[in-house]
Amino acid sequence: MPAEKRTRVEVFLPIRPDIPAFQIVSDWLAEELAYARGGATLTTPFTGLYKSTVASGVIRDTITVLFVDFNLDLDIPEHGMELTVYLDGIRRLLVDVLHEEEIWIVYHSVERVVGSGY
Repeated sequence: MPAEKRTRVEVFLPIRPDIPAFQIVSDWLAEELAYARGGATLTTPFTGLYKSTVASGVIRDTITVLFVDFNLDLDIPEHGMELTVYLDGIRRLLVDVLHEEEIWIVYHSVERVVGSGY
């Protein structure tokens, strides 16, 4: 079976109903990535735990993960640079709007099976 290289991006979004802009920015991001990349997937909420750098103890957050595949090959240095610049802009926007210490965005190479049909 043939395969194509892609880059999977995962954005870990804290669910913040206390911030009026949360729904607007999370809807915008999901739709932006769906339109720009052909599709996006949001998970059902998870509980996340992290050690805060400004508060004591472990913090519990409810998060959703937004998955999207980019038609980029990380073996090509220009693709990796283009992606990190784009994602850093998104990360900074989310940190500012959601008033978070950090927003995790990760990416890794994936290969998608491409069928030829039956």
